Amino acid sequence: MYQQFSASPTTDYGQSMMNAPVAGPSTVAPHATTTTQPAAVPAVPTVSNAAVTNTGSTAPPNSHQHQKPQPLVATGDWANELVQLAKTAELKKHSLTLQLHTAHIVSAHATLEQKDKAIQDIREQKNKLESERARLLSSLAEINADRDKADMMEASLARECNELRQQIAALQEGEYAVAKRDVDRLRTELGQPPLPPLQATLDEKTSQ
Repeated sequence: MYQQFSASPTTDYGQSMMNAPVAGPSTVAPHATTTTQPAAVPAVPTVSNAAVTNTGSTAPPNSHQHQKPQPLVATGDWANELVQLAKTAELKKHSLTLQLHTAHIVSAHATLEQKDKAIQDIREQKNKLESERARLLSSLAEINADRDKADMMEASLARECNELRQQIAALQEGEYAVAKRDVDRLRTELGQPPLPPLQATLDEKTSQ
């Protein structure tokens, strides 16, 4: 606030001179009237327009260096925008989770298709092997039957061979031996050589 000084009342120097002791000649004319000067008023600093705020208050010099930043004021439907931003962030989060699950499901489906195809191939191979097994079992049954027949024929022939050997031995030791002795005796009496042994004759027949 500015301090206002008022002028002091007029002093009657004539009256003062009459009452005051004489000190010498005075340069002031009698009855001259004058006013005393007011005290010196302290200088008021000049305030720039930039220091005056919108409310009309005056800021001290260089006050802009110490002013606090003005707070941001939200305009528009900011509450709805915040809700939309939150929902968008949540949507991105759930979308990423959904993409991960989708990738896992797609990969699992691809693996499942491969395994299903492998199962189908194995089943086809099993069917072929089963058909081959049935064919081989049928052939094996025929082979077993033929083998049984061969066994029976072998046994029959072996039995016949044994019978023939027995007959040959009986003839060689019996009637053949008696007849050969008689022939050899008569040939000797007639000056002829005896007949060769039976084994030599058999070997000669075999070699032919």
